[in-house]
Amino acid sequence: MLLDGTLEHAHFMAWEREARVCITHASKGTLVFVVGPSGAGKSTLRSHLERTSYRSDANSSKNQISLVSVLATNSESGYFSSKDFYSRMLDQLGDPFRRVGALAGSPQAKQMTSEQLDFLGETFWGSIRVSMTETKIRRAFECLAQAVDVQAIFVDEAQSMCLTHVNRSPSDHLESLKILAEKLGIIIFLFGTYELLEIWNHSAQLNRRSHLIHLRRYDADLKEDRYAFYSVLRMYSKAIGFEDSHVLSKHAAAILSWTFGVFGEVEKLFERARFTALAQGRDGLRWQDIEAAKYTPIQMERLRHEIEIGEARVGGELPKVPKAVPTRRGSKHPGRRNPVRDPCGPQP
Repeated sequence: MLLDGTLEHAHFMAWEREARVCITHASKGTLVFVVGPSGAGKSTLRSHLERTSYRSDANSSKNQISLVSVLATNSESGYFSSKDFYSRMLDQLGDPFRRVGALAGSPQAKQMTSEQLDFLGETFWGSIRVSMTETKIRRAFECLAQAVDVQAIFVDEAQSMCLTHVNRSPSDHLESLKILAEKLGIIIFLFGTYELLEIWNHSAQLNRRSHLIHLRRYDADLKEDRYAFYSVLRMYSKAIGFEDSHVLSKHAAAILSWTFGVFGEVEKLFERARFTALAQGRDGLRWQDIEAAKYTPIQMERLRHEIEIGEARVGGELPKVPKAVPTRRGSKHPGRRNPVRDPCGPQP
């Protein structure tokens, strides 16, 4: 990071306020979708909320809420695995079930019902994790989450849930999380790129129980956004050593255009420029270093396309799918043949 601490720009503070409203006022069982382009600040917002509003260990403030934070990565097969997902959430709670007798006399055991203790006392908890079914792992997580009074789950890189096997719909994972949130009476935050919107509003019931926080970029067409973006660039100008202290003020419009108003892209642009300067034996950055570090036209077009498609989905617009061009070949009835007999005899 080129700047120390969290970059609390105007948009970030608005996102934080909206997230805190969800934490304090959203009904239990709500799914909160936090989406935006890559580099918009999703992971930064998640880490900030973890430090200031939630706790994941016993040494945190008593005024904070217990939290489980997990990364929705793909398994070795390249697809999202709900079994692996629940296993890692169980690990976040300490996973005492692999150690025989770990629950005996523990604070968790005192808060559990006799039914929960009987379930967690079964012999299969001493076996290897691979031999456990997804249902057992999920049930174990539910029991322990209730015992330690978990109030929220943070899922980072949630768009990974869209990568599923052919015989399973990505929305199935979302329905599973919705049921989990309702059963435990908690709030689940899903942090992801615009790809997460593919499963966002697949049902009216989910729409009623979900909330969307859009981490929008700074729009060059909006005067207020331009001024806010330029003010943050002045922070970078003070933190980064430039040979010309006014270089960012002179070329702020170009940087906004190259990065599409996404500060994660700004950070990486300056990082690449600093590598160029250091490789040439210079500590101070020049404008030529920043120009050389910008994306190629193809990379910029790809980023622009992803942002525009994502913003259209947030606005409720469905991406247009090109229609197939009809052909005259084939039958109107699939599976039926139309044989044509060759002409016989002399032809005129």
